[in-house]
Amino acid sequence: MKKYLLLAALFCTTLYSCKTENKKDPETVQTTDTTAVGKQLAALDAQIAKDPKNAVALHERARLLIDAKRYEEALKDMELVMSIDSTQSAYFLTMADLSFAAKRTFNAKEFLTKAIELDPENTDAMMRLAELNLIVKQYSESVKLLTTIINKDKTNTTAWFMRGINFKENGDTTRAVNDFRSAIEADPNFYNAYMQLGIIFQAKNDPIAEGYFTNAIQKKPGSEEALYGRGLWYQDHGQLDKAIQDYTTIVQANPMNKNAHFNLGYIHQIFLKVYPEATKHYTAAINADPRYAEAYYNRGLCFEAVGNLAAAASDYKQALMIRPVYPPAEEGLKRIKN
Repeated sequence: MKKYLLLAALFCTTLYSCKTENKKDPETVQTTDTTAVGKQLAALDAQIAKDPKNAVALHERARLLIDAKRYEEALKDMELVMSIDSTQSAYFLTMADLSFAAKRTFNAKEFLTKAIELDPENTDAMMRLAELNLIVKQYSESVKLLTTIINKDKTNTTAWFMRGINFKENGDTTRAVNDFRSAIEADPNFYNAYMQLGIIFQAKNDPIAEGYFTNAIQKKPGSEEALYGRGLWYQDHGQLDKAIQDYTTIVQANPMNKNAHFNLGYIHQIFLKVYPEATKHYTAAINADPRYAEAYYNRGLCFEAVGNLAAAASDYKQALMIRPVYPPAEEGLKRIKN
């Protein structure tokens, strides 16, 4: 399945999980893929040398060049393709891809519109145009295209999901929930739909959020964002042991996850009053992000609580260096001076 660019940007994860039953050394896979692409390009080079106006071969080579991020070469091929044959929907879709790569969304929209005019059944073009409309917040146009796709294919999970994102971004969480649930009905393993439902219901303070985050973790074991979402739910609802467990799972797998460290620090500082443990996690958060003003400030509070005023003052000053207008840190310094 094609991965749509926007959804990865809107959401930290990709739309589709890669199957990893047969694990291979990454360098071996990369070498093999590069060799395979090289052979395909060589074959197309030879074919085009014999027939320089073979639009099909030129287009195929352009697609390979785009995949290899060789956009200038791909554009040269596509300019020649369009001069030979400008009646193929697929060619306009490729031109749109090149426009996306060049961040020329206006041109991309023109190419996608033309692709759909030439082939009203071109679902890929419709999906990309819907994606573009979502990027520029033209929600009604995006929803209209996605509804057309869904009416033709109720199993198109990407269309359900993207339409749900449209509704969510436009503040209609009721219809967003319906679409995310429809995506799950079409694909019970659709991780991102579970995540979106968890986020929505967490914002509504609805206990069902926990279940959606748990389902997301089951679909993608070890997911930092799902564990964090569930951990935050537990933290906000007084289930501190469970919150600590989820955050700890995150930092054990990724010691540089500043947010999980910060929340562990916060729990130990505010709720448990175990200041050395809180300090340890705030320090880890700072190591992950040296400009984390809140972590400096909270660590300063921990130092102040145990009487280490020099260290507290140092952290408050550092927080203010990062964020010059930070009243809590200013007040902390005043307390110590007094």
